Amino acid sequence: MTGLGQAVAYTRDFTYGLLIVPEFADDDYPIASHISQVLMQEVAKPLPLGLLRYDPRTISPSSAGFDVLRQLEVRTGVFTSHALLDNSFWAKWRDISPQELGLLLQYLYEEGRGGRTSGSTIRDRAFARLWLDIQNDRAFHWGGAPRQVANSAANRVAWGKNYRNFVTHIGWAAADGKLTEEGLLALRLVHQYGSESRIFVDELAKTLLLAGKHLVLINAINEFQDAQGAFAHEQQWLDSIEGHLEDEGLLKRNPGRHAAAVRHSARGFLKAEKTIWKNLDLIVPRGQTGGRAYHPKRGFIFDWSRITSLLTEH
Repeated sequence: MTGLGQAVAYTRDFTYGLLIVPEFADDDYPIASHISQVLMQEVAKPLPLGLLRYDPRTISPSSAGFDVLRQLEVRTGVFTSHALLDNSFWAKWRDISPQELGLLLQYLYEEGRGGRTSGSTIRDRAFARLWLDIQNDRAFHWGGAPRQVANSAANRVAWGKNYRNFVTHIGWAAADGKLTEEGLLALRLVHQYGSESRIFVDELAKTLLLAGKHLVLINAINEFQDAQGAFAHEQQWLDSIEGHLEDEGLLKRNPGRHAAAVRHSARGFLKAEKTIWKNLDLIVPRGQTGGRAYHPKRGFIFDWSRITSLLTEH
């Protein structure tokens, strides 16, 4: 039912909302039929919201069969405004691994309970402890080896900003650094199962999709791909996506970035997003080593089976 509320909320900033649910919930309750009946009520009839049902026993990337329980109708009114994706609409991730995230959550929790009155903030004190771990080979990147970052003032500022902002953007920490209810839940999973466990990584993936708004970005990319078809090269494809998001008002226009896109200059647009999506198995990689995210003549192939599974977990 939380998903229903989120789907309705998306209709404020976007033309339509679409909810995809399994036929039965984990407790065997017929959740799809229940939501369908809710949407049949008079108050829900004007909502520009579609509903799809799937069978988790048979769905896969190669066989994504859905039953349409509520058809999308032409919207009669206009949405409030496009959400600006570039203004922190999706959580900006830079390198932080599940192990480092677990450490940071622990330090934020401890510093938030410490009752210190010094001039430093909870966020600053917590990252100072994580930075010490990085310098002493106690923090590990996604590949499992110690994180290697030179101990300079510039690096400490840059890495601190990326790490601290990420936990705030995904809703695990408040602006003052104290853990939110969702952050405390994530920390409990770290304590119970470990920061590199599948349960914690899945919670991170689900949070990134919903609270981190990556699901909105993924949907925007997927819709563009479906409408535009194939591109000859990845850079041309990325530039076209960027231009489309700008034209639709979903990405704040940047003259310098736009000029580089017109020239098809090699840049880093979506570079970090491609990496985190691959790390969390949200995207189907290409090649024998799985090192590439872009598929020629298609673009990104998202693992909708995993995404729908994450979004329907309780």
